[in-house]
Amino acid sequence: MTKDTKPVTPPLDGMLDLDEPEFETPSADAGPAPEWSGDELLQIDVKGNIWVRGGRFFDGRVVGKVGGEDGEAVIAMLADRFQALEGRWALLKKDVSGTHNMVRHIKSLRSFIHWVEGAKAIGDFKALLEKASHELERIESQLETGRAAKEELINEAEKLADSNSWRSTAEAEAELMERWKQAGAGGGDEDEALWKRFKTARSRFFDRRSEHGAEVRQNRRAGEQAKEDLIARAEALNSSTDWGATFDAMQDLMEAWKNAPSAGRKRDDEFWDRFRAAREPFFEARKKQFAENRRQQGRSSRDQGRPKGRSQPRRDRGGSASPGARRSSNQGSLHASLAELVGPLRDMFPADRKDEDD
Repeated sequence: MTKDTKPVTPPLDGMLDLDEPEFETPSADAGPAPEWSGDELLQIDVKGNIWVRGGRFFDGRVVGKVGGEDGEAVIAMLADRFQALEGRWALLKKDVSGTHNMVRHIKSLRSFIHWVEGAKAIGDFKALLEKASHELERIESQLETGRAAKEELINEAEKLADSNSWRSTAEAEAELMERWKQAGAGGGDEDEALWKRFKTARSRFFDRRSEHGAEVRQNRRAGEQAKEDLIARAEALNSSTDWGATFDAMQDLMEAWKNAPSAGRKRDDEFWDRFRAAREPFFEARKKQFAENRRQQGRSSRDQGRPKGRSQPRRDRGGSASPGARRSSNQGSLHASLAELVGPLRDMFPADRKDEDD
């Protein structure tokens, strides 16, 4: 049995390392949040605090402060920071679409959302967070679908684990493995636990099949040895002229052959041909001898049926044998002919063969 190997997940290349937020979350003591109307992205209160919408606080948060003549420069810098966040999102989205490691996707997306919620920048935080959140929900749903699919495959594998239909079940197990590879990830530790359950169910069947195969091979070796021995014993007897005792011994060999273990269909055919060939010389010689004995017995019977001192049957006045003599002669010939026909049939013994199956 080929050992199960867990399908390999392709490595990640270029995945953003977003374990820690890049920007510190500002304190919430900047005063009351302004009232928002329309689609404006920022407001500046009377103290010069720059407020943006979206993020960690529903009603807005402070991302910076303007004062004097540098106000426009501060706003431009904060806008550039948001563009950098959008650039990071584009790279992250590309990596998420190009690999199958969903657990890393989730980790990266959660880190990115954490960054965006606390970023000191100016931009459409609501739209960016919605895109990242939707992607996170999509992947989590995909993982849930993968887990459900693998649970179903585990149930099917467990139902097959005790099957004795070795060939068809092995084919079904191969199909389950292909479906497992296509089922998708289940997510980190959960995926590993699902794989162990699936592998355990498969191993139970394949271990049992291996044990059965070892038993079959052992039985076939025993069958080969037994049939080799029976062939050798038949060959040792096939020249014997002790017709009665040898005939009984040959019949015993046939019974032993019927009860011998199978050596496998192909090998059984080979052994049977050899066994039949080993028996045939004895039965052919016996048949010929019995035919000769019957011929001699028939000749002796005809000779004994003739009157002593008369070498020819009594003839009638016309010079031909009398009707009674002709009937007696015809009956003797008929008896001899029947003996010639029936005798060989009576002495032909069928070499019965045991039907064997793998």
